[in-house]
Amino acid sequence: MTTAAERYAEVHDAAVAAERFADHRRRADHWSDLAEEFRLDPHRPWDKNLEAIAEYLQPTDVLLDVGGGAGRVSLPLAGQVREVVLAEPSESMRGQFIASRDEAGITNARVSSDWWMDSAETGDVVMTSDVVYFVRDIVPFVAKLHESASRRVIICIWRPTPGDMDNELRRVLYDEQPTPWPGLPELAAVLWEMGLMPDIRVIQEPPWWIPEAAGGLSEAQAMDLAVSRLESNGEPTLRLIRDNFDQLFERGPAGLSPRWLSGARQAMITWDTRGARLDSAGVVG
Repeated sequence: MTTAAERYAEVHDAAVAAERFADHRRRADHWSDLAEEFRLDPHRPWDKNLEAIAEYLQPTDVLLDVGGGAGRVSLPLAGQVREVVLAEPSESMRGQFIASRDEAGITNARVSSDWWMDSAETGDVVMTSDVVYFVRDIVPFVAKLHESASRRVIICIWRPTPGDMDNELRRVLYDEQPTPWPGLPELAAVLWEMGLMPDIRVIQEPPWWIPEAAGGLSEAQAMDLAVSRLESNGEPTLRLIRDNFDQLFERGPAGLSPRWLSGARQAMITWDTRGARLDSAGVVG
């Protein structure tokens, strides 16, 4: 019988085989061309995800952000804790984190360049956002999060995953069925198999990197959104979008909304690590 961990690895491997994303087990800077896009103002108004994470933080905490990139999530929370530590192997992401930190005048945040599975960093709260999709061997990864957190682990992911959000768009236009990334169903099954019983909280807000998902679009803006997601503006693509327009967009009082993004939600998965030790197999003993 296939275990949940084996199923997770199978989904990951299928996505890699379909060239849907790079194999992140290879120690390369996969984000060198994209790092700046993940840098946001640490002093921006909080979204619902930041508000949810902050509920679990205490002023004396060390917040360890695993694979936290440019600090999109952890830097805004620096004022809520004693210290923020970024564990990030990407040199380009670390550079954006440092630049964002210094520009914002944040003095209680530092970086660690270790590969996470080799890292000795620990924290009161250990969090990771939008990382687990790329992790094939998920049990050791989660076990290390658990053992490195003195009080709590927080995992933030999207359902559907960022790489799957346009699958319905491609199905309608091209009759494609893209290979999915490992996401919330696969991860939840792994956590339960490990004996962990996390709280799963759904965050009701659209993807931060696709502001058009909130709706209120004109027809021209709707066309531009579909074209940008498909990365194609040739006449055959434009014709397909026009021919299937009402399947792709919903008309409302404020304007048009993309149907294929209407169900995108962020999930915050969290559990208390106190009193729950894992054995060598990564199972609660």
